Amino acid sequence: MLPANGLLEHAEALTDSVQLVDRILRAGLFTHASDIHLDPAADGTRVRFRIDGELEEVLHIPAAMQAAVTSRLKVLAGLDIAERRAPQDGGFAWRLPTGGARAGQAAAALDIRMATLPVRHGERVTLRLLETGGRRLTLDELGMSDADRAAFDAVIRRPHGLVLLTGPTGSGKTTTLYAAIQELLKGEPKNILTVEDPIEYEIPGVAQAEVDSADKVNFAKALKSLLRHDPDVVMIGEIRDAASLDAAVKAALTGHLVLSTLHTNDARATVTRLVDMGLDPALVPATLRLAVAQRLVRRLCPACRRPGSNGYEPVGCPSCGGRGYAGRIGIFELYEPGGDANRPTMKDDARAKVAAGITSLAEVMKVL
Repeated sequence: MLPANGLLEHAEALTDSVQLVDRILRAGLFTHASDIHLDPAADGTRVRFRIDGELEEVLHIPAAMQAAVTSRLKVLAGLDIAERRAPQDGGFAWRLPTGGARAGQAAAALDIRMATLPVRHGERVTLRLLETGGRRLTLDELGMSDADRAAFDAVIRRPHGLVLLTGPTGSGKTTTLYAAIQELLKGEPKNILTVEDPIEYEIPGVAQAEVDSADKVNFAKALKSLLRHDPDVVMIGEIRDAASLDAAVKAALTGHLVLSTLHTNDARATVTRLVDMGLDPALVPATLRLAVAQRLVRRLCPACRRPGSNGYEPVGCPSCGGRGYAGRIGIFELYEPGGDANRPTMKDDARAKVAAGITSLAEVMKVL
């Protein structure tokens, strides 16, 4: 069990659920955890943080505090504390108390999405942590090679067409979309609209719509409505069915730049996936401008990495919390229909990052 940089030391002895939840959220903020999982068992609840894509157990809550902690979180999220037999979801904003920020801390607030699930020994709770007020990554910081960065920038500057980010859940696709929009905002004025599920970060100067669970606003319906607002650029959180694909293609064919995500294993598989979803093969070259496949790998800690037999290896030091890694970086593969057929693959990009000491061979093997 890792101590979460000492932030949860002696936390298991707390008997006040308000203080305990505050300590957990504070630790999540300072360690830049993306998710917090509370898994109940007969002897208590284990608390795990997902940091740089890896789950780390950081705390064990005694069984006597289990229900109180869950109730405290439900109150914060506006959920029904009496309902314990049905899943619930909600959210809340949490701000670090005044004077609690550490030196160098970029954000002192979290936008938290919460979901509960009844299990044998209580209710499982998952918290999705979204830092608010922090600086967003730019395209230059995502990890694209110079050649890929130039090709990506050239495509998103075009007036129309479909640009798709592909990869499994948690591979950084949405981050790349946000970075692309930030880049577009630097140029000449554009009318940019998005439809997302959910809205992860607010983008000043962009109109953002959110789909709802009641299906009054879904991706296809929202996109049709957005097109009546004369957008130059439209971002769709995900193309998940034939209806949203049809709406996206029609938008791309009628003079709009459409940015979205899709689940495929590599960039070239995007064409097959689009056809499988019902797109006429003849429309693929007319609409698809670029497919970008990506994964995330952990960065080696520059303070303690050491040369090994295959590049550099992780060690662990106080700077990285003993993990040997600090932060993550993308591995990319671009496919441009009709473009260069000999572009580097994700494996090529991964090899280059291993050779440069940015990540380790073990990390790349695990991800790819």
